[in-house]
Amino acid sequence: MTISRRDVLKTAAGAITLAGSANTNADPTKETISPQKRRNAPAWAPRNLGKKPNIVVAILDDIGFGDLGCFGSEIETACIDKLAAGGVRYNNFHVTALCAPTRACLMTGQNAHRVGVGNIAEWGRPLPGYRGYIREDVKMLPQMLKDEGYNTVAVGKWHMSMVNDQNAMGPFNHWPTGRGFDHWYGFHGSAVDHWHPELFRNQSQVYPDKKDGYHLTEDMADQSIAYIEDHLVSSPEQPFFLYVGFGACHFPHHAPAPYIEKYRGRYEEGYETLRPSRLAKQKELGIVPKNTELSPRPADIPAWDDLPEDERRFSARTHEAFAGMLTHADDQLNRLVQRLEDLGQLDDTILIVMSDNGAGGGYHRAGVLDVRRVAYINPESVSEKMHGLEDVGTERSSNLYSTGWSFLGNTPLKRRKGDTYEGGTRSPFIIHWPNGNLPSGEICNQYHHAVDLVPTLLEMVNSKASPSERLDGVSLAYSLDHPGALTLKDIQHYETAGDRAIWHKGWKAVTLHQKNDAFEDDVWALFHADEDFSEIHNLADKETKRLEALKVLWNREAAANNVLPIDDDLDGLYAKVAPKPRPSYVFFPDRTRLNRLSAPDIYRYNFVIDAHVTLDGEPANGVLLASGDSAAGYELFMKDGYLHFIYVFTREQKTQLVSKSRIPAGSHVVGLRGKSSGKGRSAIDLMVDGQPLNSTVLDDMWKVEALNAGVRCGENRGAPISFTYSGSYKFDQELARVVVSLEL
Repeated sequence: MTISRRDVLKTAAGAITLAGSANTNADPTKETISPQKRRNAPAWAPRNLGKKPNIVVAILDDIGFGDLGCFGSEIETACIDKLAAGGVRYNNFHVTALCAPTRACLMTGQNAHRVGVGNIAEWGRPLPGYRGYIREDVKMLPQMLKDEGYNTVAVGKWHMSMVNDQNAMGPFNHWPTGRGFDHWYGFHGSAVDHWHPELFRNQSQVYPDKKDGYHLTEDMADQSIAYIEDHLVSSPEQPFFLYVGFGACHFPHHAPAPYIEKYRGRYEEGYETLRPSRLAKQKELGIVPKNTELSPRPADIPAWDDLPEDERRFSARTHEAFAGMLTHADDQLNRLVQRLEDLGQLDDTILIVMSDNGAGGGYHRAGVLDVRRVAYINPESVSEKMHGLEDVGTERSSNLYSTGWSFLGNTPLKRRKGDTYEGGTRSPFIIHWPNGNLPSGEICNQYHHAVDLVPTLLEMVNSKASPSERLDGVSLAYSLDHPGALTLKDIQHYETAGDRAIWHKGWKAVTLHQKNDAFEDDVWALFHADEDFSEIHNLADKETKRLEALKVLWNREAAANNVLPIDDDLDGLYAKVAPKPRPSYVFFPDRTRLNRLSAPDIYRYNFVIDAHVTLDGEPANGVLLASGDSAAGYELFMKDGYLHFIYVFTREQKTQLVSKSRIPAGSHVVGLRGKSSGKGRSAIDLMVDGQPLNSTVLDDMWKVEALNAGVRCGENRGAPISFTYSGSYKFDQELARVVVSLEL
């Protein structure tokens, strides 16, 4: 069911009705949930700043509330723990349950739907709250800080522009440099391959040198340090704002082997056994109240002891990779922090560490070797998992742990990433600023949200400017001077794929939604959040009036923030937002790759791939056209003078065609001809100068939008696909162009 604008407008006095889900007789102005008057909390004391402080915001990806050492984990995060010991931790800080909306909140100070990013950016669609990019008329944090004299730099994940915009010619208005950053080095989406990332510098694609064990997180630390040093050379009198969007620890969980080895055998006892020890540590640290209870294991997570031995072995290995990736990221953050200290900048830098949402759920009860395969095709067999056990975390994997490990990561909370329960929305949050005289080691429990970061930073840098538009956020700076103060936050609503929640005055109403169910049939739960840290005691039956009034209040907030109409149909969104296929595509060697959604659709249509080559008599070698990554894709290349085509459906299901003889010297058109069923099956001919050389049938193919990497021509500087050759394998003779024609 989709909520119509008519439903939104069913109000005469501001009480918005959600298709019958709220009791319209409930009075949201009753004292129990009235719009809260500002409490008389002490204010933030402005600092006497000789120069405005630098700002570094480091946002981790898919890190649960209990995943950091200083939040109770056994995972080693020495750098972050040290920052926490010298700064302030928040145990009641919230985000939006998904990557892109959280970033929209923290970059604008406004609610995500209100600025157009109510869900994943790649899933943008023509609804005001879900366009996939921040409205052009909204001023963003780097633009605000530039007005305060800051140089601004972003490194890493952006995730606030649509995939269609991510080609060589843009458009660039939704890229970081179009939204207030002077420089950007990073990637657009989420599931980035840390061994072979698709990267950009400002508005140009770049291809890092992948010798000597390249890893993206190390590259990000290098680039962050380089930008800071450039800043100090060129404009040391100015402050800088550095936004570091880590890819860690979003899947795939890629980490250098020594980091994975560090945790070998540490997780053989399983997620259920470790949760009580994490909770005990959290209580010891003061991260949670002493009366906090563990949320029960949900029915969709199997008991660890019920898993067969091989599944337990594989599952444990996937969490070893996750833990190794997190410790590796912490070490790279430490390199940045150490360099700030060496340069004399750390003491005068506001440094924030947080996560964009809770720990994410997996697809299979034991985790997966190739997450996109499971999402788009079919589950891996246990034998396939075990065959790839030693590949977990390497370039030959796109691994993700099972949902059970998110159950551990979000200790002691309920649910996970994508859900509007606390497991999806409560994030670790740390602020460190030695010259700000913050109360070192303090734990603050005021309720706050990513939307509050903009007003917080503006207040901390003594900004005198009035925002050009209304901010939804409330500064939390007051709590740094008065850790025991009551929160100044009044209200916060949530919506993710139809799941909804609202927090108000220490109470929270929340519902899970299943696709195609009527919204009015969703069952709401009610928790006294101030007293029930883990959302265990559902008071919906005892506090019916309070619950109904909170639902009315959610409707009001939803209507005011572009949440309505909700569209719960998220199936096939990549295909829906992809550009319409063209009858012809021309690729030139050594030019920028074409993004995956823009790639020629050889899955649904008959196609011809013609590579125009001139061979000099020596056996030719090199890539002609490549599309995909180490999990799946295809490539057309020459090796020792022979023409090759390889299609990788799974790591264990590959189809290869090879010419029976070398292609002779001279000018030729070499390539493929495919006759598609339109449903993932295609008859393939290997062609030279219009004549078939060899043929086969691809019984299984990937939809073009499902591949996780773009199209490259004349080389493969991206991820290896077939592993038939090494390196970028640049074509060593003359390649004029490659033309892909589709029979539309």
